[in-house]
Amino acid sequence: MALVGIAGAVVLPTDTVTLSWIHTVEGTPWEEDYTIRDGALALTRARVKRSGAGMDAPDGAVWAQGWWHYAPLLPPLREVVLANSSFAPGYTVCWVGQCRALSAMIAAGSPVRLATRTCHSNSQQPSD
Repeated sequence: MALVGIAGAVVLPTDTVTLSWIHTVEGTPWEEDYTIRDGALALTRARVKRSGAGMDAPDGAVWAQGWWHYAPLLPPLREVVLANSSFAPGYTVCWVGQCRALSAMIAAGSPVRLATRTCHSNSQQPSD
């Protein structure tokens, strides 16, 4: 999986990631789990701490461990575009037991695409 920005790309050595962020209006944590299926991104699960402006949990969501949990009904996606603004709290990307701020991997200020990509040996991988 890759994070692709205007200034470069970062390869994440995984086929699953969790994106998390804080809603800019409500200040509520939000999380989405993605996995690669048939060469596309599938949004498999999502969680939100509470309802608010434009972020109600859908019908069928289950309240557990302080979060509304649900399985979004979306077709596989070619990519997910992240705003990556320098004016709002950023995204956190988690994979294989580790988490990093998106802005620590690709500078904030321009959109970033989460997408499936073929890995090449010259691609940058995040360092610890």
